[in-house]
Amino acid sequence: MSNIIAVVNHKGGTGKTTTAINLAAGLTRYSDVTSSCLVIDMDPHGSATSTLLGKLDGEPPARSIFDVLRRAITPQDGVASTIYDENIDILPANPSLESMAKTQINDRLSKVVGSLATSYGWIIIDTPPNLGVLTQNALVAADYALIPTQCSGLAVPTLRQMKELIEKIQERQNVWLRLLGVLITQKDGRTPLQKPVRRELGQVFGAADVFKTIITNNIKIEEAPANSQSIYAYDSGCLGASLYRDWIKKEFLKKHQKLEKKKVETKEAAELAKEKEG
Repeated sequence: MSNIIAVVNHKGGTGKTTTAINLAAGLTRYSDVTSSCLVIDMDPHGSATSTLLGKLDGEPPARSIFDVLRRAITPQDGVASTIYDENIDILPANPSLESMAKTQINDRLSKVVGSLATSYGWIIIDTPPNLGVLTQNALVAADYALIPTQCSGLAVPTLRQMKELIEKIQERQNVWLRLLGVLITQKDGRTPLQKPVRRELGQVFGAADVFKTIITNNIKIEEAPANSQSIYAYDSGCLGASLYRDWIKKEFLKKHQKLEKKKVETKEAAELAKEKEG
């Protein structure tokens, strides 16, 4: 099964890391695939790393994805357990990842993921807020791209660049990469912006690729990481937990299953055509 999800958006402050963490925690709770999940933090700022390891002082871990990518250690040696209640491991980030961003190597992460994929039901890759080499590595390695975006009309036009990068990676390096969907986040419950924003997103990506669930602003979503917990462990009954849970169970998993089925059919058709040619 294709289970590698790159969470991407080159605009900062879109709820990308929050979504990556709560998706990982939610999949261990609500997915039938398996209870294990690996988060790979490709953002040099390491927000997912500090949150999942409980190192809010910013001290970088001794071993990181940077060490793995430069082949100083094996991928397995870079993996660390997290302090979350859910069964989540992490390949932590390190500020030194910035040095990789200056290279043109964008296929190294795919080899790392390939060696770890059979050990986890899901692999979630958190990325930096740019279209650079680190984000490209994530997309080359991933089966699916997930785009969290603010509920703001100003955020929509820049996403055309994100779409173009995904299409470029599909054409040149990862023919099986697919867009899983666009998740609207950080909606202010007092404003009625969602309809025009959803309409504009539909014009860029297609209406079917915009999730119906909208993650509204919720103080519990902000408090949970500071307390080293997922939103489900921190307050399972709060609005934030309900929204992420409903999105995963009612939309994310169903969309993933649908795309997986379509991918299998496409591969089988391609193999059949090849056999006929031979």
